[in-house]
Amino acid sequence: MKKAICLVWFFGLINTFCFAQKERTFYKEVQVSTPDYDLIIVDAVANPEETKFKIKIINKSASYLSYNPLESKFIINNTEYPVVNEKPLMIEPYKTESKVINLKGVGYNAVKNYSFVVSGIYKLINISIITGDDYKLPPAATAFNIGPYSITVEKLNKETDKTTVRFVYVYNGEKTGLVYPMKASVKMPDGKEYGTVKKERNVLVLKGQSDDFTLAWERMPGGRANDMQLVDMMVKWNAVFNEADKEKTPDATLALAIDEVKTNK
Repeated sequence: MKKAICLVWFFGLINTFCFAQKERTFYKEVQVSTPDYDLIIVDAVANPEETKFKIKIINKSASYLSYNPLESKFIINNTEYPVVNEKPLMIEPYKTESKVINLKGVGYNAVKNYSFVVSGIYKLINISIITGDDYKLPPAATAFNIGPYSITVEKLNKETDKTTVRFVYVYNGEKTGLVYPMKASVKMPDGKEYGTVKKERNVLVLKGQSDDFTLAWERMPGGRANDMQLVDMMVKWNAVFNEADKEKTPDATLALAIDEVKTNK
């Protein structure tokens, strides 16, 4: 009987040692549903230096959502670890967005189970457009304000065939900033407005955060009268800059468990 117990202990010790020596540990996909959105963690993996995963947020509502990962946390072996160095995310109505989140540290590949507490998901309400004066290209000044946004022209290239201008902005408000670069247009001497041809992502910014976007226009119709190198161009902000109040949603906890099959391949 004593010999049998020793064998069980010995093989258990071997299994524990082998698991701890795995270079990578994979975890099963996990999902939580709420009335307004679904949360899914996929591609969760740990190595000797970090543990990471991709979180998908599926917005099932007609409201805009925001997610500030810095309000979330890992719980590993009963110890809490905050999320760091992650920018907020905006999820448009009925759309899906995702973000990779990682936690740096030693030995996370020896962890079989842990939890991730998702906090910081908000409904964005009372969205309002921040109006600003038309901006002339070439500019008289390279730094200006539109409401709570401080904006700087970082680079301007104004040619006949193509004009590009890069703006860097900081949100100084107390709410949540929403920036939609693709809503900008330029008014030419012919009186018509032309939308930017460069695709840019919509951005969510919190107080003190900065980002940038580039607007671009290609050769205009109308010949010399609309030659971008020769004439003034008036950037119209339309609904580029916005801000919103936020309404916090309940926290959700996702429990991650090792995928034994994938880990031990």
